[in-house]
Order: sequence, then structure tokens, then C-alpha cells
Amino acid sequence: MYSLHLTCRPDEVEQISTELWEHHTAGIRELEQHDSVTLIAGFETNQPREFLLRRFAAFAPQWVHEDDTDWVQATRDAWPARAVGERFLLAPPWSEETVPDGRVRLVHNPGLACGTGEHPCTQMALEAIERIVKPGDRVADIGAGSGILAIGAALLNAGQVVAVDKDEASLHAASENHRLNHLAPNLAAGSASALRSNWADLTLANISGSVLLHIWDELLRVTHRTGHIIVTGFTRAESPVFETLLPGCRRDVLNEWSCVSAPKPIGNS
Repeated sequence: MYSLHLTCRPDEVEQISTELWEHHTAGIRELEQHDSVTLIAGFETNQPREFLLRRFAAFAPQWVHEDDTDWVQATRDAWPARAVGERFLLAPPWSEETVPDGRVRLVHNPGLACGTGEHPCTQMALEAIERIVKPGDRVADIGAGSGILAIGAALLNAGQVVAVDKDEASLHAASENHRLNHLAPNLAAGSASALRSNWADLTLANISGSVLLHIWDELLRVTHRTGHIIVTGFTRAESPVFETLLPGCRRDVLNEWSCVSAPKPIGNS
């Protein structure tokens, strides 16, 4: 076995881990330092060495020959179940941890494409869903990625949840994660334009700030006049733009990331 060692900031872990899985790592370990994280990704052969060293050159890469690492167990040790907010236990498929009273198990496979579920934006969005979603609500998850937000809403008894994404790998990951949670996926290939106007009681979007601004009118269009909007995926520095677009909103901040949630602004049809 061989391993690639990378040093990165904590907020870069999810993005790099996702790409390492896409390059067929056998497993990933995390070693937390004072202000950085060392990611150790295992590979079965020496073949990807040159490519990976070039691709991750910005993260002080080191390629190490290792003979005795159990990468399956290392991955399981690196991804224990984690409490998120007040209602969720974010758990990988191999977790057998008992769900604490008052929480629901949200199973998410960190080895699938489109994110591990550990990003601050994902966690803040799940916490916002806890506060806002009501049983029976119709929920639209725009740019759903791995589907974790749509699944979270469904587990809290939303009535109908539709997850849309343009990326085929994202839809595959979302379908698999729905299966792991014993939910029937309701997925659509495309963007917010695939949904009818005023449909959603709650509209979710965890996308980059620039994309959110590009589709902002569509997010408003699909949201019912009495509905709510949760947006995240942007930094603290970008947050004032979205606070202006959603007057009276609540802003949450975790590390350098922000999440904004509010009722749909009055006067937007």
C-alpha cells in the first residue's frame, strides 16, 4: 500500500477528501494540528503517484510506502457518527452507534462523490432546517449534491421533498444516500427552473455565492409567498449581500462560512 500525505486548512478538508475519493483512494485518515489538518489517503498501487503529487502540489504532498495500514478500518475510525444541531446524528453506513433520544439517524456515505457532509455550510443548513421545516411541508433542494439536506428535511417529516441538480454524479450520490436512509428519492436533473412557481414551503440551496446570485430570481419564484428560504455556501465576507436580499434574516456563522435563513420577502411573487 501507498499513502499520500497532504496538509491543508480545516475548511479545505471536505473538498480535498471528495476529490481523493474520486481518485479511488482506499481510505482517508485525518490528523488535526493546531491550525491545519494532515490528510493521509491510501492507494493500492504506486501508479497514481506522479499525477497526485502534481494535482495536490499546493498542499505539501508526500508519497509514502506503507505495508501494514488497514485502510478500511482507518476510514471507519476517521468518520465516526457526529451530532449535528439538536435533532440529527450524522452517521456513516458502518456506524452502529445508538441514536440518542430526540435525534434521528441521518446516514451519509463519505466515500460518495459530492461531499462528506462535514462542511460547515452543510451543518448550518441542517440546523436551519431543524428550526424551520414543519411536518407536511413541500421542500425544494436546489443544487442538491449528495442529497443530505433533502434527506434531513424528509427525516423531519416534510411532506414532499424534491432534490434537483445538474450533475449526474451528484444525482447518483443522492440516490444512494436516500437508499441508505430507507427513503424513496425524488430527484430531478436540472435547476430551479424545473419546479413550478410558488411550490415550495421551504427552498434550500447550498451553492457558491456567485451561483446563488445568478439563480436568485428562480429561488424566489419557486418559493411560496408564505414560505422560507435557506441559503448557504458562501463566506462570512459575502454574507451582507444575502442579508440585503433577505431582510430580517437570521445569519449563522461557522468558521469562515455563513448561512442565511428567512421568510420569503414580502412583495416577491
